[in-house]
Amino acid sequence: MSFSRFHAPLLAALSSLPPLALSAAESVNDSPYLLDSLVVTASPFARSQAELASATTVLGGEALALRQQATLGETLAALPGISSSYFGPGASRPVIRGLDSNRVRILQNGLDTLDASATSPDHAVSVEPFLVKRIEVVRGPASLLYGSAAVGGVVNVIDHRIESELPARTVSGALESRYDTNTEGYVTGGTVDIALAPDREKNSGFVLHLDGFRREANDTRVPGRADPTDPTTDGVIPNTALDGSGGSIGLSYVSTGLNAGVNYNGFDTTYGVPNERTVAIDLRQRRWDFAADVTRDFGIFTGARAKFGLADYEHIELEGGAPGTTFTNKGYNGRVELLHRPIAGFTGAFGTEFGHSDFSALGAEAYLPASATDSYALFLFEEAKTGDFTWQAGARYEAREIQADAFDTILFLNGVDLTRSYAPRSDSRDTLSLSGGVIYSLTPAYALAFNLTHTTRAPNAQELYADGPHLATDAYELGDAALADEHSLGAELSLRKSNGFVTGALTAFANQFDGYIYLQDSGASVDFENTPLDPTDDLPEYRFIQRDALFYGLELETVFHLHAERGHTLDLRVNADYTRAQETDGPDLPRIAPVKGLLGLDWAHGPWRAGSDLQLAAAQGNRAPGETPTDGYVLLGVSLGYRWETKPAVYDFFLRGSNLTDAEARNASSFANIKDIAPLPGRALTFGVRATF
Repeated sequence: MSFSRFHAPLLAALSSLPPLALSAAESVNDSPYLLDSLVVTASPFARSQAELASATTVLGGEALALRQQATLGETLAALPGISSSYFGPGASRPVIRGLDSNRVRILQNGLDTLDASATSPDHAVSVEPFLVKRIEVVRGPASLLYGSAAVGGVVNVIDHRIESELPARTVSGALESRYDTNTEGYVTGGTVDIALAPDREKNSGFVLHLDGFRREANDTRVPGRADPTDPTTDGVIPNTALDGSGGSIGLSYVSTGLNAGVNYNGFDTTYGVPNERTVAIDLRQRRWDFAADVTRDFGIFTGARAKFGLADYEHIELEGGAPGTTFTNKGYNGRVELLHRPIAGFTGAFGTEFGHSDFSALGAEAYLPASATDSYALFLFEEAKTGDFTWQAGARYEAREIQADAFDTILFLNGVDLTRSYAPRSDSRDTLSLSGGVIYSLTPAYALAFNLTHTTRAPNAQELYADGPHLATDAYELGDAALADEHSLGAELSLRKSNGFVTGALTAFANQFDGYIYLQDSGASVDFENTPLDPTDDLPEYRFIQRDALFYGLELETVFHLHAERGHTLDLRVNADYTRAQETDGPDLPRIAPVKGLLGLDWAHGPWRAGSDLQLAAAQGNRAPGETPTDGYVLLGVSLGYRWETKPAVYDFFLRGSNLTDAEARNASSFANIKDIAPLPGRALTFGVRATF
């Protein structure tokens, strides 16, 4: 695959652009290690990281460009407190403090992604990181705004497809292209915003938004043998190629008192599944989004927001190129928030969230029954300041109902093809979650933050009604309709420093679960011999069970500002995190990341940027029963960038080297059937250019 094949059309397009200046929004260089970045996810109000009781990370600008991968999980995996469910280069979700899937809520501009990524580690998140402007991560319980599915944390992907500000120029945007040597893959695309009939004096008008991308990659190359037992995997992970494309069109109205807009977007990707050489997933989502924001006072309120998303998701598991099991999810998610004036010293907001999911799985691997889930929630967030103390509190009531066609029989048993029978089931639950926190300003530079959250989570349809063979986990999964609600009590204490020679935070956290729900090997097996699914072996039986559990750990993220003057900086980054998770008075829980850290050096002088980092992970010695060992590793990375400012556009050229020593690295938070056959990618060089206009 030639770099010039896709890069030449991009350069030709750039050369024809009219003379425009770099927009203020594109010149912002968000850093994930300073505490002054604004966050919109953890509070109804935009607050700096230092002003929030919860631990947060913001990734945007140059930092996001350098860390960007094909999946959301791998894009965030090196950040403090975060790992990934890595299932090869095509599918990966973030894991926060050892919690994933149903306990980490992934949002797109504040709304649910409405896909199937939480149901299985081989299901991709329906978000393309290449088009993202900014990612906000709230670590720890965030139930006050986003519900019990956020007990582990929230990842909010922000793409500005519905604009809230009038662009400074009639036409603005960015085009980017990058190529990597490991997969001989490329991604190219961009965004364009066009101001229609703008009234500059009133700062109002319409904005037409367009964006699109195209991504291709071959099989991932790795050092040594990907599967130590298979000589055909020397230097490569077979069946890991991917092919994706997508884009959107939207129209927004912006003014000083009201912003509103609508966007239609599509996302398509096809990627191989490493643990099944002949299986690929063909994913398609089409989605409508609407957002409105009232920014003027009315009555006791200072503003209001409304968001609504409607999605049609489908992915087909292709077996030898032929359609196999098909997963669909048609649903919607909406939110309304009202921000109020100070009442008895408290400012805040209250609102409602509602959603519907119509999920089905049809085919030989239909381990999940068809189900319809409806949810409704009321939430409240309040904040008050008294002297050096800032108090924050929230509450959320949720009502959730599931209607499912639960399975009565299995599809295959002892080689006999049986006819499924169904029994309608329903499950209705009401839950209440509470959160409170305080920030104490010790000095203008130092602050101490404490947060306490009680969360109640109702089990979902998968945990209640799963019953069938699951390719991704190589297991027969069984739910339990008698599962009780899952309760957790989380505490977090953080010491922060927001300015001076050293900035950053040291955070300790603990989360005690009463009735923690997880998938455990029962020790039994289900005979699937002589069937299309598995012609040779029985499948181990895994059941969703409940046990009391404790998660606890530490996170450190700091920057030493070695040199700082106008146009010339040198920073040393030191990060580390540790998570321990185990049943109360019992064994360790599976798929927990080991102690890991990062040492990085970032230099900037005029138009030049350079950096290097070492990602370190220890061997995971705290393993669940039957879990295979995971060795430690060290990954070396470097980067170099140059900004060229011209009248047509501002060009950012960059080179990133990843895993330059070609070290073997396996991800402890992946399922064993993937970890043992699919290590992280080997050495890679990524070349890229971004033009902002």
